Amino acid sequence: MSRDHFTPDELTVVAREPAMFGPEIEVFSYPITRRENMKRLYEGKTPLWAPFSSGEWNQIMVDCDPENVARSPGNPPARIDGWGVEWQFVEIAGGAMVKPGNPKVPDINEWEKYVTIPDPDTWDWAGCYERNKDRIKPDKLTYIAVPGCLFERLIAVLDFANAAVALIDDDQKEAVHRFFRVVTDVHKKFYTNVKKWFDPYVVNFNDDWGSQRAEFFSVPTAREMLMPYIKELVDHVHSLGMYWDLHCCGFVEAFVPLWHEVGYDSWGGQPLNDKYKLKKLYGDRIIFTDVVRCPQDASEEEMDAAVAEFFRTIGEDNRVFVDTMGCPPAIRAKVYEAGRRNFDRLVAEGRAIL
Repeated sequence: MSRDHFTPDELTVVAREPAMFGPEIEVFSYPITRRENMKRLYEGKTPLWAPFSSGEWNQIMVDCDPENVARSPGNPPARIDGWGVEWQFVEIAGGAMVKPGNPKVPDINEWEKYVTIPDPDTWDWAGCYERNKDRIKPDKLTYIAVPGCLFERLIAVLDFANAAVALIDDDQKEAVHRFFRVVTDVHKKFYTNVKKWFDPYVVNFNDDWGSQRAEFFSVPTAREMLMPYIKELVDHVHSLGMYWDLHCCGFVEAFVPLWHEVGYDSWGGQPLNDKYKLKKLYGDRIIFTDVVRCPQDASEEEMDAAVAEFFRTIGEDNRVFVDTMGCPPAIRAKVYEAGRRNFDRLVAEGRAIL
């Protein structure tokens, strides 16, 4: 099988793997491993196919983190995270939220009186690794997800409205900085331990900054209150030899220049953001994720048209994560083949980064 020219036998399904959401994922007869292909993307080369945003990682949520336990479905032994915040799982939403009605911190200026500060150095990392090591498949890179970070951590202890005000109130800003200083130090310990025990290629930073219509706060506020800590965390992750992936929901296009400045490596984000426009502006550094716009009940012709449009626009250079959530399962093979043929074209035109 040629690594430079697509052949139809690559579409042979050699396995099926469980997905985080939805039906099982087909594993094709790839010319190189998914690990090698993903490394090409992050290292600035042209992937042999545009990687999928789901199913091409060893994705692990470390179960020695009290927050991951507190926010899990089922009946964990405790719903209290490492900061002393109580969570409850909402079945209809498929996720957890802070138990409403009684914010952990009534006054951010005195937050030290109310919260506990988790110490990742004391967690059972050895046990965590033993429980999860069989999930680490050698043909895929490992991706470690991290629960709520800076602004989401502030929301968790204050509730949303109080957190939003605290970012801009001169009488509260200093206390917020004290809080973010501690949160940053905790996350640095988290990343250091993750590197030691799991050696992931990519680690995640999870912080939602917008609603469906607008940002939760202004760009100057983000630059003043959040970006110094984020820059420190990005640099720390890079110093450990890992890449940094951002999970940030909402309409947050205005923040992308800041993320470009501090060196984010990739960002998923929701399709309400114009990823094609953003990639043309900032794609020299940030790897974007975009959706194939295709309904669940799409016909063969509609699927083909949607895939062709994706690779005519944001996927033109294969340097993008492809999100097929909400599409018919059959579209995955079409996306894979289109990406492989796209690679052949880029090589023939002398445009592939090899």
